[in-house]
Amino acid sequence: MKPVFSCVPSRFLALTALAALSLSSPAQQLGHYIGGFTGLENGSTAPPGLYAAAFGLVQPINSIKGTNGNTVLRPDIDVAGVIAAYSVVTPKKILGGDYNLAFMVPVLNTRFTANVFDASAESAGVSDILFEPIGLGWQKGKVSYTANYAFYAPSGDFNPSSPLNPGLGFWEHQIQAGLTYNIDKKKLWNASGLTTWEINMSKSGLDVKPGPIFTGEYSFGRRFFKYQMNAGIVGYASQKLSPDSGSGINPLIKGDLDRGFGAGGEWKYTDIKHHLAFDVRYEDQFGVRLRTSGQVLVFSITFLHFLPPPTPPK
Repeated sequence: MKPVFSCVPSRFLALTALAALSLSSPAQQLGHYIGGFTGLENGSTAPPGLYAAAFGLVQPINSIKGTNGNTVLRPDIDVAGVIAAYSVVTPKKILGGDYNLAFMVPVLNTRFTANVFDASAESAGVSDILFEPIGLGWQKGKVSYTANYAFYAPSGDFNPSSPLNPGLGFWEHQIQAGLTYNIDKKKLWNASGLTTWEINMSKSGLDVKPGPIFTGEYSFGRRFFKYQMNAGIVGYASQKLSPDSGSGINPLIKGDLDRGFGAGGEWKYTDIKHHLAFDVRYEDQFGVRLRTSGQVLVFSITFLHFLPPPTPPK
C-alpha cells in the first residue's frame, strides 16, 4: 500500500505572526511568519485538487527576552487565532513541477496584561492576509521538493500608537523551499525541512523597517496504521539577518539581531473514507533573544480533495 500524505502541506499554514507588540520593551520587530508553524512533511506538495482548511492557534507568551536571552519582562499575553486557508494544486506543469496557489485569512485575538506596568490591552480582528500566487512541487522517488513565493498584504488594522494590533502594518515578501525524504523502502520513516526567507517593507505610519528574517524548520516522523497516521518530532531555528532600520527603532537595541528556537511533537491523521485530515502540533520556545517567548499550539482540520480536478480523457 502506498503512503497516504496529508493533502494540504503544512507550509500553507504560515500564519500571520502574533499581533504586533508596540510595548516599551527590548523586543525587536517581528515578521509575519511564526517559526514552528510547519512540521511533518513540510517539504511536500498535495496532489491536484482544491483544498480547504480550518486552523486554530493558541500561543501563550510568558516572557520577553533581552539581548543576552535574559528575561526583562514577564507579561501575560495570550494569542488565539482562527484561520481559513484555501489552496489549489493544478495538473499544470511548470519546470516539471505541479503548479499551485493559495491564500489564507487569519483572525486573531490578543490579550495583554503586565502587573509591572499596571497595564492591559486587547485587540481582535482580521490580520494580514497571505497570498501565494506561485507554488511548485516535485516528486522524484523517495524525495518530494517544494518552492513557492508568497506575500502578506497589510489588510489588518494597524495603529502605530496602539499597544496591540491585529495587523503588522507592512507588506512582506516570502520565499520558501523545502523537501521531504522517505528514508526506507516502505516509506514509513520520513524527514523533512523547510526554509523561509522574509523580506519586509516599511511599517505604515512609522519610520521602522524590520530586517530580513530566515527560519529553518525540520521534522522526523514515522507512519502508522496503514500510512494514515504520521507522528514525530518537530523544531525550528529563526534568525534575523540584518538589523531593523529607521528612526523609530529603540536606540538600546539598534544594530542587534533577534533569534529564537523551538522544539516539540506533532501528530497527523488522514481519514481517507471521509476525506479529512487532522493535525496537532506543540512546540516550546527556547534560546530566544530580543523576542517574546512561550509556547505554540496548532491544530487543524483539512478537507481533502474538496473539489478534485476532472479525470482526463483516455
